[in-house]
Amino acid sequence: MKFVRYLDRNLERSLLTVILVTISITLIAQVFMRYFLASPLVWAEELSRFLLVWCTMIGSSYAVRESRHIIVDFAPVMFGKRSITFFTLVSHLGVLAFCITALYYGVPFVERVRSIGQLSPTLNLPMWLVYLALPVGMAATALRTLQAIYLLLIKPTPSDDHDETNTEVM
Repeated sequence: MKFVRYLDRNLERSLLTVILVTISITLIAQVFMRYFLASPLVWAEELSRFLLVWCTMIGSSYAVRESRHIIVDFAPVMFGKRSITFFTLVSHLGVLAFCITALYYGVPFVERVRSIGQLSPTLNLPMWLVYLALPVGMAATALRTLQAIYLLLIKPTPSDDHDETNTEVM
């Protein structure tokens, strides 16, 4: 159970850290090779771009986990503090609907690309691995959203604890 709890708290953060460090090292090496040795790494930009795609998709899951996604809070401000739980739930349900829609169309797309056998130009990496970021990221985001809904429903935000200047919903 400790391992599951560790994964729950640190999986996305660890993956994002590894990806961002890899992107940074790759691009620093690319700049060094290009400007100081006049021999650029032809694969560095492509690898960085593909890793950035994965970073974005995993980052969406992490944003939901940490309640750091973009929040439009005009409705709770208009209707008062007591409506925060309701509008947070509506927001989570919208995110969940988006994730399910993206999964519905993303998985068959990845399967089509895999069946074609398309490779990336410089790395010769199967392109379905790059496109797999969408279903994986949306599935992880959907799971984190379900987790956020569960936590919201078992422990709703008390209206007394929010001050007027707080703009965060969760």
